[in-house]
Amino acid sequence: MSSKIKILFSTFTLFFFFSLNVSANSIMLAQSGEMDVRNANPNELIALNGEWLYYWNKLLLPDELHQHQPTTMIPLPSQWSNFEYGDGKFIPGQGYGTFVLSLKIPERDVGKSMGVYIPTFNTAIELYIDGKLVGKVGEVGTSKETMKPKYIPEVFTFTPQSNKIEIVILNSNFHHLKGGVLGEILFGDALLVQNFKEKAVAKTSFLFGIFALISLYHLVVYLFRKSETRSLAFSLVSLDIAIRTLLTDQALLIRIFPEFGWTLALKIEYLTIFTGFFLYIIFLKTLYPKEWNLFIYRLSLFITGLFSLAVVITPPTTFTHLLKPFTFIAIMLLVYFFYIMFVAMIRKREGAVLNFSTCVFFYVTILNDVLYYNEYIKSFDMVSMGFFIFLFSQFIILTREYAKSFQETDRLNALLVESNTKLEERVISQTESLAQSMKETAIALSEKMMLEERNRLVGEIHDTVGHTLTTINIQIEAGKRLIQNKPTEAVEKLERSQEQIRVGLNEIRNSLRLLKDDKTNVSDYLFSIKNLILNTEKNTGVVINSLINVTKPLSSKKQDLLYRALQEGLTNGIRHGKSSHFDFFLYESSDYLIFKLEDDGEGADEIQLGLGLTMMRSRVKEFNGEIYIESKKRQGFTIEICLPCE
Repeated sequence: MSSKIKILFSTFTLFFFFSLNVSANSIMLAQSGEMDVRNANPNELIALNGEWLYYWNKLLLPDELHQHQPTTMIPLPSQWSNFEYGDGKFIPGQGYGTFVLSLKIPERDVGKSMGVYIPTFNTAIELYIDGKLVGKVGEVGTSKETMKPKYIPEVFTFTPQSNKIEIVILNSNFHHLKGGVLGEILFGDALLVQNFKEKAVAKTSFLFGIFALISLYHLVVYLFRKSETRSLAFSLVSLDIAIRTLLTDQALLIRIFPEFGWTLALKIEYLTIFTGFFLYIIFLKTLYPKEWNLFIYRLSLFITGLFSLAVVITPPTTFTHLLKPFTFIAIMLLVYFFYIMFVAMIRKREGAVLNFSTCVFFYVTILNDVLYYNEYIKSFDMVSMGFFIFLFSQFIILTREYAKSFQETDRLNALLVESNTKLEERVISQTESLAQSMKETAIALSEKMMLEERNRLVGEIHDTVGHTLTTINIQIEAGKRLIQNKPTEAVEKLERSQEQIRVGLNEIRNSLRLLKDDKTNVSDYLFSIKNLILNTEKNTGVVINSLINVTKPLSSKKQDLLYRALQEGLTNGIRHGKSSHFDFFLYESSDYLIFKLEDDGEGADEIQLGLGLTMMRSRVKEFNGEIYIESKKRQGFTIEICLPCE
């Protein structure tokens, strides 16, 4: 807490350092258009406050003054509107007139370079001292068309020739709600007056630079972290105050760009009041969202937005009237802002105590400016200073949040390192467990593959042996019938049986060679298919019509599958179906190889799959193929296989 106090102390010291200009002696007051400053401190500036003679509706040169009577006396600084003159008449806010003050100065100042600081007048002046035109701001005139408004404080120097000087200010206003001046007119040594202006310009420049940098900084923060809407809102509030700082007090914008339009400058100045409230409402909502009433929030934005729009679309003679009705709204908003900050502090929100302290000061400066510009109080523009203090409080809060973020980051990093260590240990343990599981799975998979391969070989051997034995059985039966009457033909049948045994043995050997996945070309494969058909016809006497058209390569396993399927189909058709005629098709269709075998056997209404057909179906599924088996009583048997091409 002590560090915060030191920072705040430094901030307030800086604030007062820039607030303190060369002191102006405001104890002396002009009376009835005359002022005696002969006893004034030569090291101080003199505020020419008090009663000035005022000639309403007249722009009088010094040599014309004796021809006219003053309309009234107006105490400066003030605006001339609503001052009574004559028989109950009141001076309106727009028009023109002449201010006159006779000033007695010390003899030491005669012949010496002296200066007069003229603050912002509404909205043009000409300054005459001892009958000579010393300077002007804008162009005075008797109508809106003949005058040219301009807003800027200026320093004018002259050399008095006697200890009595006459100051004449011609002032006209047709563009603002009120004519006159709110700031003090200062008189003194030319060097002191110039130093006063330079310090005021330096202070304003410093504040503008701070506000602009803060705005840019928070905008960059938002661009890198889009979730930080508070940073964007605060950036816009800072930008609003920075722009207002350029246009008020020393009117830096007009000094840098002398030709900048007066109407546009005034619009922007008034706009910063209403948009400032609009943007601050949004900022405060992002700061303490739970403390806001949603209806009041939306209503506040609507009202301030409406005032802002009015400034944009109306001329100065209209929108300069808006400040007075907005005064009540501003006071109500400030009271509600105070309530939000107080509730946030009670609820112990982050940084609420510091925010409450500095915001109260900031709200007081806002209220001061609203009342000051409406001429309810005698003061000066303070909102820039109030916002300066507010900025530093936000800086402290932001720094503390960042510090906590870094601490949280360090804590999370330590936690992450610890978690990583534990995770590494778990990974090692799980990896060892997984390796053991994979080893066991590999063993089980190997055993499964061996079992599947064994079953496949069993099926193939079954097909080969079954086909061979069926053929041999037919040959032997035929031999038995012929051995008595036709011994030569009987011997021929026995020789065919012997040949069939050799073929069967070779096929069994080929099945065993498939374990090595030997490749055979398509022509060899088709030859074996055709040879199987010829041998079956020759040995059994059945008729087999075939249509074979295969050009794409096939793996040896697929070749073997189709060969065994044909072999099993012929064997079953001859043995069980008593078939005497077969139609066989083997061809390519799009991306599939089609196998189809039809017979004219007895058929069956209910199909019972034996070992051969069961193994055949299993092997077809291994190749992502489909097998269709159809049969009806006395309508034969059909086997169709569809396999994807290689």
